[in-house]
Amino acid sequence: MRRLFALLLPLFFLLNSNFALAAATAVAGKAASAPGKRMALVIGNAAYPQPLLNPVNDARAMAERLRRLGFEVLLRTDVTAAQLQKASAEFSTQARGADLALVFYAGHGAQAGEANYLLPLGANMNALSASAIAAQGVSVSSLAGDLQRTGARGAVLILDACRQEYTRGGAVAVPGGNAASHGFADTAAPRGVVIAYSAGPGALARDFWSPDSRNSPYTSALLDALDAPGLSMGELFSQVAARVAAMTHDVQKPRVSFGETSARLVLNMGSGKGVSPPAPGALASGNNSMRAPLPAAAPATSPAVPGAKVWPGNVLQDINYEIRMQIAARPFPRQQLEKRARGGDLVALTALGYGLGGGDAGIRQPKIGMQWLEKAAAKDFPIAQTYLAELLMVKGDPASLKRAGVLLDAASQAGYSPAHAYKFDLARRTGAPPQDAARHLQDAFMGLMKDYQGAAKDLMQPPKK
Repeated sequence: MRRLFALLLPLFFLLNSNFALAAATAVAGKAASAPGKRMALVIGNAAYPQPLLNPVNDARAMAERLRRLGFEVLLRTDVTAAQLQKASAEFSTQARGADLALVFYAGHGAQAGEANYLLPLGANMNALSASAIAAQGVSVSSLAGDLQRTGARGAVLILDACRQEYTRGGAVAVPGGNAASHGFADTAAPRGVVIAYSAGPGALARDFWSPDSRNSPYTSALLDALDAPGLSMGELFSQVAARVAAMTHDVQKPRVSFGETSARLVLNMGSGKGVSPPAPGALASGNNSMRAPLPAAAPATSPAVPGAKVWPGNVLQDINYEIRMQIAARPFPRQQLEKRARGGDLVALTALGYGLGGGDAGIRQPKIGMQWLEKAAAKDFPIAQTYLAELLMVKGDPASLKRAGVLLDAASQAGYSPAHAYKFDLARRTGAPPQDAARHLQDAFMGLMKDYQGAAKDLMQPPKK
């Protein structure tokens, strides 16, 4: 027995040491494959003098999603410039050496010159000159610099900013060339930082899209895309851009700048393949009640023409306000609008077309203006269809009046209530029966009332939890 035990003892130690080595190897392998520290600073600003609807909802939804993806999240809402700068500096220290450091901001923003700024609470929204923005805002470059200082393997800055209400009640330009511009300037991200923008250069982002959603189109699309595990950031933001374009009928087109860093970094570390981008006119709905549906789902009635796009009327009113503000800017930002228009930006196409075609920009070039409007109208954009119809009615020949009627029919069926008022004018010009003209005027009035009721409902409705 002793001899057998002596023979088996070395084997026991050999097996025991191999077991310990295997266990140690397994633990080490598990540690090597596990993601490192992942940190996020999430900010939502909504309580401006003219409140925004969704930034705080967006911030809370993003914070919840990032926590589920393994991030340690610092959530801040309705902060001032000083509070935002302090939070960014503290985050830079806390995220030092992280595997991934991410900052998400929802709220107001603007450009001054070639620099971009976030506009937290406390900024004077009624006097947004370039100098005022620089003095009261927090520069995007400073936030990107704080991210760089973390030394994280991946650094991401997501800006769902430049929400469309920021110019309301205030000037967009001041004498002496000290003008503030819409949206963010087209600047490249610094080395090692990815900056994702919710809209193209010089364009505004939608704050609201549907009464059924408590998130902006961009945040809603980002939440949807983050559901798909294993997507690289290049694929992720490509899907976000496709979703936002589908949701807003190409009015809003996000962009992303990779500052000499890998587009292959992954935010959702789960296994599996990502989903495909939605086809035009389609959007993955998911189970999250805060997701934004397609605009066609918002109106209570269906379009008279099968397959025609239908827009929420109060959203169209917001977009038209944005167009009119760009037309009214002095000097007229023609070069900036042309650059955006060549990229298919519907707001820029329409502002440029009507500003030049109608002479409202102080430069009357009807032929060139109508060419820009034709491009936007060809994309079934009802505001452009209405403005193009107005210019055709000014021409006054039978062929122009006939085409104007077709354009106005399409615009009114798409949910743009001012088109009915133009149809009233057209009916009088063409000698239509008085009852037809009166019906168009009544439709215009009822449509505007519905739009205002929709806007009031959105303001009064409490956020969905």
